[in-house]
Amino acid sequence: MDPISAALLVALVSGAGGAAGTQAWAALGRLVRRPFQRADQAPSEEPIPALRELEALEGHPQDTGRAQVLADVLQRRAAHDPEFARSLTAWLEEAKAVSTGSGDVHNTVSGGSQGNVLQVRDLHGSVTFGTPAAPDAGPAGRTD
Repeated sequence: MDPISAALLVALVSGAGGAAGTQAWAALGRLVRRPFQRADQAPSEEPIPALRELEALEGHPQDTGRAQVLADVLQRRAAHDPEFARSLTAWLEEAKAVSTGSGDVHNTVSGGSQGNVLQVRDLHGSVTFGTPAAPDAGPAGRTD
């Protein structure tokens, strides 16, 4: 399983990524609240691992130290609960896809004449290349 980034957790709990980020954070909360089950035992009655850390980060959403503690506890829980590990891996892949405002874009344009080239990271809205057509002047010689 890939490591869970404290920066990703801070971004999601802080509301980055808009509605998708909020949904990803809520999904992690539901996942953490599932009963803990070791691979060789029935569901445990002990406190749910990572719940206290999740709630602590919710109370201090910019605290990267708390985020790292949560990430570590999630990894340890996944090591002992195969079903949780599978669900956490799926959650992590979805959460990484959420636009959190971080990340780099590397574009390369090479060769001869490409024509129009647009380099962006996140684009919201339309893009038009070229000159807009002139408005229709109507019939020749007409004055309104």
